Amino acid sequence: MATRRLAGEPHEVPEAAEALFLQLADILREKIYSKEWCIGTKIPSEHGLMKKYDLSRGTVRRAISTLVDEGRLVQLHGKGTFVAEPGISHAAGVRPISFAESLRMQGKPFVTHVIDKRVVAAPADVAIELMLQPGDGVMFMRRVRSVEGEPVICQESWTNLRECPGIDTVDFTEVPLFDAVQKYSKRKIQYSNMRYQALVAGREHGELLGCDESAAVLLLEQNIRLEDDTPIEWSNTWLKPGQSIVGTAYQSS
Repeated sequence: MATRRLAGEPHEVPEAAEALFLQLADILREKIYSKEWCIGTKIPSEHGLMKKYDLSRGTVRRAISTLVDEGRLVQLHGKGTFVAEPGISHAAGVRPISFAESLRMQGKPFVTHVIDKRVVAAPADVAIELMLQPGDGVMFMRRVRSVEGEPVICQESWTNLRECPGIDTVDFTEVPLFDAVQKYSKRKIQYSNMRYQALVAGREHGELLGCDESAAVLLLEQNIRLEDDTPIEWSNTWLKPGQSIVGTAYQSS
């Protein structure tokens, strides 16, 4: 297969435009990772990148758009494209992560959109996670949280209705799910088992998060339990690129 060299770079890439845009995105990303371009740095213009790497405007724009979707670049109208400030972060520790609380603590006003909410018979995998019988009633809910009009989080949860009767009547555009769980179960949330995965967004979640379907997103799975160890909620939270989970680890003595 024919190859071409991107001007100014030592490696070769395939001729296909798709591969060229991906390779340029990798080059720009590496300049950020290596701190060659620091936070707030104005990157070269589209024309400058086209000239340096001998690429079309469309290819350059796709590469830049990819990094904008990832939260690594930000475009300011009339000023240019800059390396973005660090994105939203969420604290991880022994407590379950409440994303509503996390955003509030960071001073990020948000709006919650309830995309879907219904009572369903528990699928087999949900029944296992919540220690229910297959077919027992659970509340399935999908929410998208937006900051400054931009979707940042998509949450999909299955809640144990046997332990939280009536919770399906709550207006979750106003009330955080954690608050409602503690009110309707009459018990405190104690801890959660967590698992993180890096995944490609895919078409459905890409549309919900306003990012490319090929964008890398972080998926957090939580099995949340009450103070008496009852599993109360199983959730998947999809984090738009540009966010992180942070925590503190201690070395045992």
